[in-house]
Amino acid sequence: AAVSEGSPLVVVEDSPTTTLQVRLADGSRTTVRANKSHTLEALHAHIASLTPGVAFSLRAGFPPKRLGELGRTLEEAGLLNEAITQSKE
Repeated sequence: AAVSEGSPLVVVEDSPTTTLQVRLADGSRTTVRANKSHTLEALHAHIASLTPGVAFSLRAGFPPKRLGELGRTLEEAGLLNEAITQSKE
């Protein structure tokens, strides 16, 4: 996978939000607050901004499955209040 440029999420306060628990590839954890309408692509870019220079994919669920269809919203992908894992490629 290519290393993507990161850009932090901008939360719109008067729109519905969700909180995601993210385990980064280095083993550390962070909490990401996002709008339910943010796309997986926006989440990927935000995590890229936290770990510059790392090629990665995102996984969720049990067993963890790679998150594809980056145009889907967090709500459409069923990722509200979920745990997400960053996996190095």
